[in-house]
Amino acid sequence: MFSLLKRDVRLQISCLVPFAMMVVFTLVRLGIWLGNSTFFASVEAAEVRAAFLHGLQFDFYIIALCMGPVILLLNMPVKSSRWVKIWVSVLLAEFVFLTGFLVADYIYFPNVGRHIAEEIIQISSDWEYVISYAFTQLWWALLILLVGFIGVLYFLCKYIHKYANWHRTTRQVVIVLGCILVLIILGIRGHLGRGKSLGVADVYNYVQTSAGAALTLNGAFTAYQVGRKGTQEFVNNFPLDQAIKITQDMLIAPTEKIIEQEYPLMRQRTVVAKEPFAQRPNIFIVLLEGWDIQYIDAIGQQNFKATPIFDEIVKNGIVFSNAYAAGQRSVFGFAAVLGSIPLVPGLPMFGYGLEMASLSPMPKHFTQKGYYTFFAQTSHRDSYRLCALASYLGVQDSYGWEDIPERLPYKQKAPFGYDYDALQFAADQIAKHKNQPFMGMVFTGITHEPFVSTIPQFDIYPNDTWEHGFLNSLAYADWSIGELLARAKKDGWFDNTIFVFVADHTSGPRGEGTLKRNFHIPLVIYAPKYYKAQQIDYVVSQLDIAPTLYNMAGLRPVYTAFGRDMLDVSAPHVAMVAEGGNIGLITDDGAIRHAGNKLLTVEPYTDNFAVEKAEEILLALNKAAYTLLKENRWYDARVEGSHE
Repeated sequence: MFSLLKRDVRLQISCLVPFAMMVVFTLVRLGIWLGNSTFFASVEAAEVRAAFLHGLQFDFYIIALCMGPVILLLNMPVKSSRWVKIWVSVLLAEFVFLTGFLVADYIYFPNVGRHIAEEIIQISSDWEYVISYAFTQLWWALLILLVGFIGVLYFLCKYIHKYANWHRTTRQVVIVLGCILVLIILGIRGHLGRGKSLGVADVYNYVQTSAGAALTLNGAFTAYQVGRKGTQEFVNNFPLDQAIKITQDMLIAPTEKIIEQEYPLMRQRTVVAKEPFAQRPNIFIVLLEGWDIQYIDAIGQQNFKATPIFDEIVKNGIVFSNAYAAGQRSVFGFAAVLGSIPLVPGLPMFGYGLEMASLSPMPKHFTQKGYYTFFAQTSHRDSYRLCALASYLGVQDSYGWEDIPERLPYKQKAPFGYDYDALQFAADQIAKHKNQPFMGMVFTGITHEPFVSTIPQFDIYPNDTWEHGFLNSLAYADWSIGELLARAKKDGWFDNTIFVFVADHTSGPRGEGTLKRNFHIPLVIYAPKYYKAQQIDYVVSQLDIAPTLYNMAGLRPVYTAFGRDMLDVSAPHVAMVAEGGNIGLITDDGAIRHAGNKLLTVEPYTDNFAVEKAEEILLALNKAAYTLLKENRWYDARVEGSHE
């Protein structure tokens, strides 16, 4: 075999390209480790060594999967240089694609502290943005890859033409093809024993922490696994009956009753609270794209001077200082806020299969009570399919970029639209229905990367860093909110409106990588004519917003929500979060991160943190949500309106 390798071009290339690919995987892993030192600070040296060693196993899986069949075809007993050049070209194209994907994962990793996973599914509705971003922001990387591809392909073709050797005996052909097949099978299975082939969850056979797992895995592997299955892998063996009982105790208030035992989280309020308004209040939710709590001066105690309007809102509203997102992507925040739908690893995402279950539609409940309901987003209508999903949840009208006129002479085109335009457009729709109370949501977009210059007055910092670009966009977004409030006062609906300002997820560098840092978001309820300013410091979640709004508006629908009224102090509040393939629980005393079959990290905030109790609650919440959604026992649509 070694003598054959010395003189056989096909075998040389078959060894060289996968080896070079392994080197690229390792270099990217090294870059992620060195470039995110704070995130990996808690990973001990032994676990780092294990990550680099066993990471090769996950790297080789992708190489065997993608390149193996091509290498097999390359080594078929076909005596043709054209045949060889074709498959060498394909092999190099795969090398370039995988390298580009790993570079993208390297750039993406600091934003969420994990590799690309379910995003590979979501990207199907945003190809226009991805292509635009690649050719405007990463053109240099694409150019390097293209030039490298052409150069290496030219060299290899010349080499093949000069040194091609077709003399293989039948025995040698069988041995070569047999070895390639064995390596493909072994690479994809990941082991020699029985059982399933290598999966994401297998990473915890080699490392103990989520940071160690992130260092071991690679973005190509995680993206393929999720894209292939449409879900994250997750195993939770917590007893179902016990899980449902704990979940009911956590989420259902003493003033609520279970409607049907088959739907154990579906309930209705039995006590009608005194309505704070003489007439039914309006509800206006502003879902803030990537607003980070540390850049809001009134909350983060800094002096960035980008949010003067929001600082006043914080001072005069109900500010929840300990609020958390349900996930790390916009679609999860949308589902949590508008439908109190949790992100559950192991199930399809909302918009990619989860909506096939019968869900509890907050907008529809408001519509049934005579409200005009709407949804508007600054980005295109098909972005994340949010307009279609909002309609599915019962909004009467949904709008996207295509529907919203541009109102200002902007300096640059924003890839995700303009907040001022969308908020003013929403006010226009409200004016058309001035004889009805309304319930609506606007999802902003200017604070989504890449940041652009809007109008000169908001270029308060030089656009030379991520932080400065974000702050300039934030200043424009803040001003847009101020203009919305001014419009509401002018049009006469400010006094009778409950404004909810909540971020869809956090933004910026992840730094320490704690759950608090990764999920801590701004959340303010603003209705100064009716609610006194106060700060609430216990833990709340995006999932708690729907029950809160039902109570504030005096509605008594039969509904299912994975949260409870944020102003209800009759039980401890917690926040369940999902972080890639892991789940987490944040409480007032501490937080834990869990893989389903293994406790990964513990973050104590006080000496009273009961880790075992937190683990029990987390596994119970996750098990109940997973089972009820999977078995379509979340909500019974047949009861809509029948118990009100």
